[in-house]
Amino acid sequence: MGRGGGFCRQVGGKENPAIAAWALAAALQAAAAMALLLLAEATQLKDQPAAALQPGEYGEVMFVSRGAFLGLGCTYTAACVCCAAVTLCGYFFWAKLLCLACPLLLLCQLLSLLAAAFGGYMLQQLEAFRSSQVELLRGPGGAAAAAAAAAAADFSLQFLDAHASLVLLFAAAALAAIAPLSKAAAIDEKGTMVDVLLHLPLLCCCIAAAAVLLLPSRCALNVGLGAGFLLAAAAAAALAALQHCGGLAARLSSLLLAAFYLLLLLLALASLLAVGRQFAAGRAAAIRYLRVGPLQQTAFLLQLEAAAFEDFKQFLLLNKGGFSLAAVALAAAVAAYSFFAAAFSLRAAVGGADALRRDISEASSDKP
Repeated sequence: MGRGGGFCRQVGGKENPAIAAWALAAALQAAAAMALLLLAEATQLKDQPAAALQPGEYGEVMFVSRGAFLGLGCTYTAACVCCAAVTLCGYFFWAKLLCLACPLLLLCQLLSLLAAAFGGYMLQQLEAFRSSQVELLRGPGGAAAAAAAAAAADFSLQFLDAHASLVLLFAAAALAAIAPLSKAAAIDEKGTMVDVLLHLPLLCCCIAAAAVLLLPSRCALNVGLGAGFLLAAAAAAALAALQHCGGLAARLSSLLLAAFYLLLLLLALASLLAVGRQFAAGRAAAIRYLRVGPLQQTAFLLQLEAAAFEDFKQFLLLNKGGFSLAAVALAAAVAAYSFFAAAFSLRAAVGGADALRRDISEASSDKP
């Protein structure tokens, strides 16, 4: 985390690029904490039947309670404050405080994994519930049967159905926070701002896109694309670390990284088009479903082809297309970052080690 000679040795001071990694981690933790605290203050968790549960009791979906959200939200808030305090005081005032960074990083990474698993479990339970609701729309009772089943559902499922976007927000932010936390632990005095302003945001966008695609869905398309983004983030982190080895290894890793980022650009564009097409087709089917009238809606769904019904179903499962739009936005961000990262990596391969050296870049920036 910028120590070079150990966690308690100050390297780079206030100019250390690790500060940007800490700041990004704190920002993502703050987003997750805010979402969790907003969920804890939802009126549904204060009213019956949620309020009638004894401490330690849950509804059909475990951990859907004010205490669980409030506890995790407060813990995340404390982690965010600690990250900010250690960074500001350690890098700007008293370097010995950076000795606390090692245990803090480990705790924050474990907390991020816990929160992501927590949100992923809830979103998968919600996906199963919504899937059964969509299937009821094609049954004998149609929309009336689905509405009756929704009204009779456990309060935890109703709560998640109403607040799915906040659940996905804290889960995706928590998972994405792992990247800057890991970078803060690895970056040293040889690092440049390119590491934390280009490579690192790209990793965060990849992980966030993977979370948005994987956590709330079981669709083969979304799962495949999400797994691709997750593997891409791991590969990019490994190749970016090799850039600082020096010599031939640095040039070779830069060439590989440039080629990899071009492939990632293609993956992002393909994801943008595929998920965008799925959203547009599902939205069009949902609009036609609403326009045919209550008496013909069941017959309309039965007449849909399998592919068209799947698009309609995914539109409803993914929060009426909201999650798909989030995935499209993140894929667009990955595409933009990948283009510039590929260009920089190619420049590093041509320019050799000097293109990656912090002292050379600083000296060139001081020229008139």
